[in-house]
Amino acid sequence: MAFAGNVDELALLQTVRLKKQVTAEMIAAHLGVTVAAGQAATAALVAQGKAESSGDAISLTDKGLSELSDQLDAERVSIDEDSIADLYEQFGPLDVELTALLTDPEADGFLDALIALDRAAQALFDDVSAFVPRLSRYQDLFEEALGRVKGGSLAWATAGNIDSYATVWGEMRAELAGASGN
Repeated sequence: MAFAGNVDELALLQTVRLKKQVTAEMIAAHLGVTVAAGQAATAALVAQGKAESSGDAISLTDKGLSELSDQLDAERVSIDEDSIADLYEQFGPLDVELTALLTDPEADGFLDALIALDRAAQALFDDVSAFVPRLSRYQDLFEEALGRVKGGSLAWATAGNIDSYATVWGEMRAELAGASGN
């Protein structure tokens, strides 16, 4: 559902929940919108009492968490539970593989292994996006993070304060777990 700044409210609320505290710039980067749209969306959440601000960042209030819960419940009604549970099961081995890979991003062959894992995961993420369209944005985030790792910035593999490959992967894990009822 379009929200202030033409941002999907469910995606916005979920992003704030997953990241705990976000700035308008973080929202813009994560959701693929302009900073002005991110500012409008965060301001609207605060004005509606769904978020509170602390400096230039916002976090969800109880009202925002309740709204998010209601919207996720409504979204799940339209999801084929068996299919998404199957996708979550397929995600498990890839998750184990990535966790092991990320223990040493400076190891020989790390980049090649990450590229191979990404290739394997993209087919799964295509299927996830078919069932939960708002999650299609994650494929762009994976591509951006992988591109930066390929460019030599290993922080984009593991850093927790940016949409690194590991951060985006963890959010996708949480999204899949929630969608599958786990």
